[in-house]
Amino acid sequence: METNDYGPVADLYDLYVPATFDLAFFVGEAKKAEGEILELMAGTGRVSLPMLEAGVRLTCVDNSPEMLAILRRKLNERDIQADVRQMDIRQLDLAKRFGAIIIPFHSFAHIVSIEDQREALQRIYEHLLPGGWFICTLGNPDVRRQSMDGRLRLHSRYALNGGQRRLLVWLLENFDPQDNHIVDLAEFFEEYDEKGRLQAKHLMELRFRLSTREEFEALAQAAGFKIKAFYGDYTYAEFRPDSSPFMIWRLGKV
Repeated sequence: METNDYGPVADLYDLYVPATFDLAFFVGEAKKAEGEILELMAGTGRVSLPMLEAGVRLTCVDNSPEMLAILRRKLNERDIQADVRQMDIRQLDLAKRFGAIIIPFHSFAHIVSIEDQREALQRIYEHLLPGGWFICTLGNPDVRRQSMDGRLRLHSRYALNGGQRRLLVWLLENFDPQDNHIVDLAEFFEEYDEKGRLQAKHLMELRFRLSTREEFEALAQAAGFKIKAFYGDYTYAEFRPDSSPFMIWRLGKV
């Protein structure tokens, strides 16, 4: 089984992933759920904390001990309670079921093989209560491919230590020569001091799958899910194949 390990850059994750564009969507959906919610691939709590602060009962699962250590520290600092578990979702076994399950930030794509995706969806289905729902988010492959040209590019830059140091993040993306649904991503993290001298450099290599709508829906339906809604972004807009940035499913369990 393939998996991506964010442990080596866990201490940088909140800095270079400051996204907030989906928070209102998930907090709003979470408030509609009956009973406890399960967040899979929760990471350092980018989505978890706003939901918890909104009064949602939450179990958080991630496979990275380093990322979960940061989440637990944040919970302690805010005196917030959540059930935090380290587990691979392809082997999900929590001995309880939930009214709703979510995978934010298109993280399902990091489950690369069809076989592993099938196993993960089956485990997720088994952890839902009857009448419960599962929200899964992915990037739109047709739009995502437009930015993938095989060239090294500067993705972003950030200030460290009050502006005394800088972090530059570079990305290099290429398709797997054996499967053009799979992307090999190299992320280079460079830390510079106030005089522009390189102090540290980290490489993180990732793989993810650009699933098509048809491919994912076939897997979800094979696991027993019913498609309740499908959106193209976090404003509940209609999905447009040539322009919608995301694919967002609301799947139900009968």
